[in-house]
Amino acid sequence: MFSSSPAPTTRFFITAGDPSGDSHAARLMAEIRLRIPDAVFEGFGGPAMEQQGLRSLASLQDVAVTGFWEVAKRYGALKGLLNRCRELLSQRRYAAFIPVDYPGFNLRLAPAAQQSATPVIWYIAPQLWAWGADRAKKLAAAVNMLMVVFPFETEFFAKYGIRTSYVGHPLLDDDTFRSVPHHDSRSVVLLPGSRAQELTRHVPLLARVTEHVLRSNRVSEVVVPSLPHLPPSMYVPLQHAGAVCTEHSRAAMLEAGAGLVKAGTSTLEAALLGLPFATFYRTSWLSYVVSKRLVTVPTVTMANLLLQRPAYREYLQSDATVENLTREVENLLDNQQRRTEILTTTMELRELLGGSGAAGRAADVVAEMAIRRQS
Repeated sequence: MFSSSPAPTTRFFITAGDPSGDSHAARLMAEIRLRIPDAVFEGFGGPAMEQQGLRSLASLQDVAVTGFWEVAKRYGALKGLLNRCRELLSQRRYAAFIPVDYPGFNLRLAPAAQQSATPVIWYIAPQLWAWGADRAKKLAAAVNMLMVVFPFETEFFAKYGIRTSYVGHPLLDDDTFRSVPHHDSRSVVLLPGSRAQELTRHVPLLARVTEHVLRSNRVSEVVVPSLPHLPPSMYVPLQHAGAVCTEHSRAAMLEAGAGLVKAGTSTLEAALLGLPFATFYRTSWLSYVVSKRLVTVPTVTMANLLLQRPAYREYLQSDATVENLTREVENLLDNQQRRTEILTTTMELRELLGGSGAAGRAADVVAEMAIRRQS
């Protein structure tokens, strides 16, 4: 798959395993190239990274999987990809290995980089403070620099002797987040997830919610962002229920009056955009039981964790019912006091996370370490 031509001056191995990681990694790649014009990138990721010139070993659809049971079902394919990545790291000289989030895979790959004397510069730290403090020692042995995006992470990882650099959150680099819209429409946005198994569990639930809220005549439209790496057929039940699909996720969040957002990175995006929303999630019984035992934080919504209060409601597993979610949508649209509080919360969050420029600051760290390795 890769060219046999002479190696470029500066070669990076970079990996991202979901759409948000793909977006953040692509922006980092662009910033690195501004500092190192001959930079070449190999690894795996999605379309945004490929537009920046990534020579990819796998598509995003191949690797975008989460949940313990769900990962187990894809073990053979993921193991094969892991072995191919290890082989490349052992055969070629890279200026650095840059894992972008995706800890389940990257924590297994990072030791191979260390064995080949390739510096590991991790961008967007794994959330070990939430579910895996026992893995911190493993991370400490596998990473040379951890570029963290939340201010409290520096202190947490320092306890384990991990060298960190706080670069700020990359979401604020996007022009979409320059201002906060009013969200005064009567439309509702539903974000079912970015992985196939998430849609399998969430689409039937959200289709029934769509039917209920449209029947009430209190909602003008239900909009569902669809993702290009997922089969369009997965969204058909929502369309049959009356929802409108769009390819523009953030535009849908900007224009909606309220939303239901799958637990994950999208909840922070929604919070920073000022969207009145609630978090929901359903997974397999086994994955839920194991997660409950591992997760050590009281909330799955990042904004709640940063604010240290339950500013956004959560409906997880058995609480994620048609009745609960329908009632929540109506309250988000009609409760003016709550909507005002959410706007105040948005401004507080933006102040906590600082301004734009995270990708540039991260690229400075990568360039400095890469140049030092070459000298």
